[in-house]
Amino acid sequence: MVGVVTLGLAVSGCTGSGAGGSNANGAVTTAAATPVTTNPCKAGPNTLASTMVSSPARDDTSVYCFAWQEFVALNWQADPTNPGYPNPKALPASFGTPGDTSPKVWESYMEASAVFTATPIKGTWQAKRPASKVLSRTSKFGAADLSDIYQAGSGHHWLTNARGDLTYYEIMMNRDEYEFITTQKFDLTSAAGQLACASQPGKYLNDGPPGPPPRGALMRGGMTMPEGQSNGWDDTDCEGNIKTYGDHVGAMEVKASWTPLPADHSLDYRYKTAIAEIVDPTTKAKRQVTVGLVGLHIARKTVAFHQWIWATFEQIDNTPDEAPGGGFVAPTLPANPNQKPSPGYTFFNPKCDPKANAFKCVHNAPPTPCPPAPGGTCQPFTAPMQITRVTPVSATANSVTAYFWSLLPAKSVFNYYRLVGVQWPTDSGNPLPAGQRLPLPQGAPSPKGAAGGTAQILADATLESFQQTQAGCMDCHANYTAIASAPGLQASAGGWRKVSKLAAGAQQPYASDYSFLFLTETKR
Repeated sequence: MVGVVTLGLAVSGCTGSGAGGSNANGAVTTAAATPVTTNPCKAGPNTLASTMVSSPARDDTSVYCFAWQEFVALNWQADPTNPGYPNPKALPASFGTPGDTSPKVWESYMEASAVFTATPIKGTWQAKRPASKVLSRTSKFGAADLSDIYQAGSGHHWLTNARGDLTYYEIMMNRDEYEFITTQKFDLTSAAGQLACASQPGKYLNDGPPGPPPRGALMRGGMTMPEGQSNGWDDTDCEGNIKTYGDHVGAMEVKASWTPLPADHSLDYRYKTAIAEIVDPTTKAKRQVTVGLVGLHIARKTVAFHQWIWATFEQIDNTPDEAPGGGFVAPTLPANPNQKPSPGYTFFNPKCDPKANAFKCVHNAPPTPCPPAPGGTCQPFTAPMQITRVTPVSATANSVTAYFWSLLPAKSVFNYYRLVGVQWPTDSGNPLPAGQRLPLPQGAPSPKGAAGGTAQILADATLESFQQTQAGCMDCHANYTAIASAPGLQASAGGWRKVSKLAAGAQQPYASDYSFLFLTETKR
């Protein structure tokens, strides 16, 4: 059995501190404990590796181990001459070296905005990547305002840390997804091309395992992204022709959240860092800062997991957990003797003063942009928020994190990152057929999501801060991931592109697999 140490007890209101001891900033502290080295994973690993793993077995522990293996492979130092691949000279002993701002594998993937350009794309996967990050997204959905269909997707919802700095977002895609989008007969970076692809009749494919139908009984093709070639499975293009993409590992999207770190570099040792130019959303002024990774969401479609696997990781200092009655409690973390005491929460102030706080210290209150509606109130971008985690991290996720922490170098910054959870389809059923419209099947997900109540909702506190009680990954990706439409590309007042639900009874739009990128990133 894996041991965990609970940091602190429930505290009501905004002025207390955890019972486990605290510093001047209200940070909860705990004594070091003996590391847990029991391996809960059925199939390795026994050491850190840069290899991108294939599909997991169908149980929570195996899927969580798979997610951590992905996390390690994606955060391996990238090959400076071969984007999207690990540096063959980087050794496990250097994994997570503090102060190493060189790109990691996922950072050398393609940024979504660089693929969905205002002009037809002409580049290749080997195209030179930008010399440094330029972060301007203050919402994971960019300029698309999805507030009518998806509360956390509103372009007007940003996240401000306790120091008054904004959180910035980055969305990357791997080579498999990039080549699916850019090597079709149709231009999938345009609304017209997406419609042409999604409406293809498809072709019958007999690529399933031996036996009677439904082996290959669906018309394959359309906007069905790759899962990776495997025995009994072939990927297809829009027309239903067999085709291979990238590295045959399946489509992958990585969504990262970053926040500026103190200028004195006092916290760099506990963050995966990068040098970035951040763009002020009001003045458009730019400044170069060191940013720390606070959240990493990994969405991957892999063989037989047609509804994708949705994993999310966070830095351990982000937030406390929500306690009954509106208080807060320090999160339960696995023991790790290589961690130094927390300097305080990044997105929560235990000593919050309602008279001085623009959100009145209300937990997880979504912001209202200024100027407000007549008679309303608003909050500036610099107003600190009080973010808590509504659903605590499970014991299973903590046990897997404990094991992977035991594999890390003592000084690795990844000692300060944990798996929050994974939502995955326990019954994937058939692959998506050509011409699939919304809503999409969820595949009996674990955890259940909204259908199972609040305790079943997986959320990243930095990516879904304001909808943690409303919907899980598949609730949104199964119901609202439509292709773009030409009328919907027009920006409304303020530059936001409003996306709304269709009228009751109207025919649902074609699906873009389970990806929001086509709806939010298409510019033409």
